[in-house]
Amino acid sequence: MRYEHGISVVIATHNGSAFIREQLHSLVAQTVRPVEIIVSDDESTDNTLEIVREFVSLSNIPIIIFRNSPALGFRDNFLRGALRARGHFVAFCDQDDIWDPRKIELCSRHIDDRAVSMIAHTAVSVDAGNRALRLFSQGIQRDGVKPPLSYDPWLTFFGFSIVFRRDLLDLWDIEDRFTDFIVPSAMIAHDRWVTFLAQVVGQVVEIDVPLVRYRQHGNNLFGDGTRARHPRPRTAAGGSDPYRDATAAMIRIVTRLPDATAGAFPLFDRARAVGFLQRALHQLDEREAVYRSASRLDALKRLWALVTSGTYRAVHDGNIRWRSIAKDLKFTLVRR
Repeated sequence: MRYEHGISVVIATHNGSAFIREQLHSLVAQTVRPVEIIVSDDESTDNTLEIVREFVSLSNIPIIIFRNSPALGFRDNFLRGALRARGHFVAFCDQDDIWDPRKIELCSRHIDDRAVSMIAHTAVSVDAGNRALRLFSQGIQRDGVKPPLSYDPWLTFFGFSIVFRRDLLDLWDIEDRFTDFIVPSAMIAHDRWVTFLAQVVGQVVEIDVPLVRYRQHGNNLFGDGTRARHPRPRTAAGGSDPYRDATAAMIRIVTRLPDATAGAFPLFDRARAVGFLQRALHQLDEREAVYRSASRLDALKRLWALVTSGTYRAVHDGNIRWRSIAKDLKFTLVRR
């Protein structure tokens, strides 16, 4: 399929009437207009769609509304909306945020480079009343370009902060995604899916400008990291580790990506990508062996061997994963 030059905006809505008007105002005020605004609605029961229809008549930007019945859930809602996009790049858009008027302008500067698969930027988290709380950097420290496989295999840029090549979604059937390593009860989230594909096949441009005001309120699905978290303990021996399962699935997908992938994404190197993910899977397997040890002493010996052999070094940058060491050591010391 041939896509139109520019960026399509995809909003996944569900009972978003409290904030969506402010978000739509920020979209139609962009200094560079998007190709279209797609509103994919999951059975809203409030007046979300009435507010959207007001903008249809007032805006010179095409606004297309799709209603999902039954509801898809936010993951598939975003992805199904993106599959309908005509622009050759797509921006996910949350219904309750506010965009900087330069977001599409600054991101559009990079969309003609065939090596670029995704653009990511910083944000500012704000409260329900749009009062600034803190910078939401996601690790972006300066403007720059990251080559393929520059990130942790399990890294995610939040959906509202990425703009990506539309044809990433043509590489693999979204119905054949893998289980989410963060929420193992669901399929991989839209932003994690896109980040995985994007860093495998192309460059990621980082923009150190907060181009979204990321609103924090009582109904956020995911917050900005300031709320208390209850981390999932690592699965003990005999169970299923969602990180391992997801990584094995990543290898399966990369191995079977179409041969035409390199034509669309000239930096794609299948062998290198598979090797990268296999090293990550090996690390998970070696860590699991610590948990399967017959005794505390055996576990400590295994853990020390992994530390001294460099197994705890991250595959993307070689830095030591101190938090993983601490987590595994804690498990080892408290076991009987």
